[in-house]
Amino acid sequence: MESATTRRDGASDPPFPSELLPELIRSLPDGLLLFAAGDAPPLWHNPQVGPLLGLSADELAGTTWRQLVQLLHDRSSTVEQPQSETRLPAELLPDATPIRGRIAQHVESAGLMRLRVLDWSLRTIGSNNDRWLFMVIDVSPQHAIEQEGRRSETALQNVVSEQQNLLYMLRQLGTPVLPIHEGIVVLPLIGHIDSARADHVMEAVLAAIVRYQAQVVLIDITGVSLVDTAVANSLIQTVRAAHLLGTLSILVGISAEVARSMVQLGVQLNQMVTQRDLQAGIGYALRHTGCAIVRRSQEVDWVATFAAPSQE
Repeated sequence: MESATTRRDGASDPPFPSELLPELIRSLPDGLLLFAAGDAPPLWHNPQVGPLLGLSADELAGTTWRQLVQLLHDRSSTVEQPQSETRLPAELLPDATPIRGRIAQHVESAGLMRLRVLDWSLRTIGSNNDRWLFMVIDVSPQHAIEQEGRRSETALQNVVSEQQNLLYMLRQLGTPVLPIHEGIVVLPLIGHIDSARADHVMEAVLAAIVRYQAQVVLIDITGVSLVDTAVANSLIQTVRAAHLLGTLSILVGISAEVARSMVQLGVQLNQMVTQRDLQAGIGYALRHTGCAIVRRSQEVDWVATFAAPSQE
């Protein structure tokens, strides 16, 4: 019987020739089985279902749908029931609840072992739900693609993790906080400072203050060629955080270009002492901590004697 279907726009599609329907079903790559209600053997099956399930025609002919579900349940990696929390109920679902599962097994093909993955489902059809339609589909290609996608995702995550670790190590190397005297640490900054590095600078300074019980931190920006608003704000935030820990911050190594930029940006260096260079900053820090550099005469005489040419 031929019947026409009506589209949403009101037009009708041409009817499908009913004599072609059996050939169409037989040509499907999926396996199909049709059962009547009860525990009767299948009413019909297409040629593909036997090879997919590894069952002969005789085995299929004598198998009820309950026996088939039990067989698949024993083989299955997963058995799922929509709208049900139970894995597989007693009596293997005698009601009209649809079930589905997946079988994953190694099979030999062309002399090689490969993984074959089958998705199967069983549901009622017909106006009175008096027929059970069993369908099995070979999803091995899709499964292989999914597995490859998961492997690629895992590999990408590993690469990202390694890059993050490398970046962390580079930041550690790029922000060394060096203790030069009891209560005094130096932070030499070189190169560009972005927001991520600015956050790390603050973390490194605060950690060093706590670790070395620092009273003074010298921030040397001799190697920083550009100071913009973001860099200036990060320095100010670092100084404020250090001040809360009772530590004096000294900014040293300000070049003429950087000084001009900071003035143009209106940077306020409150709570921060500035010194010409690192040597001057160290002297200021020593005086702040109650220390001083004392030149001992015997060492000076020794250096002078060592450097002077012979008077013979």
